[in-house]
Amino acid sequence: MYLTIEYKFSKQPTRNRLGHPLLDLLDSLKDHGSIGEAAKHLGRSYRHVWGELKFWEGELNANLIVWGRSGKAAALTPEAIQYLEAMSLSQKRLAQDILNIKKQVLKNTQLIMRSK
Repeated sequence: MYLTIEYKFSKQPTRNRLGHPLLDLLDSLKDHGSIGEAAKHLGRSYRHVWGELKFWEGELNANLIVWGRSGKAAALTPEAIQYLEAMSLSQKRLAQDILNIKKQVLKNTQLIMRSK
């Protein structure tokens, strides 16, 4: 497995963290306790979020939530909780580095913008 880190320009301020759809999905599930509520929070359909979960479980060859009966709360597996905790710590450690990279990229980008 490989990791690619990319950036994009935004007209709005952004957080100094690495973003990833899986992190957002697991955070929302942890906070809201059900696939339906997580989907609403993320602005997606239940079916879309369910499909994302199944996709990531296949990609990672790991269970992310305890699949229960319809209408029951969605609980993260211990591995998913451990992953979120580890990523949270990594995000805290990387925040200043990410801010510095963003500043440097914007500074370099201004060189292009001034030349017009």
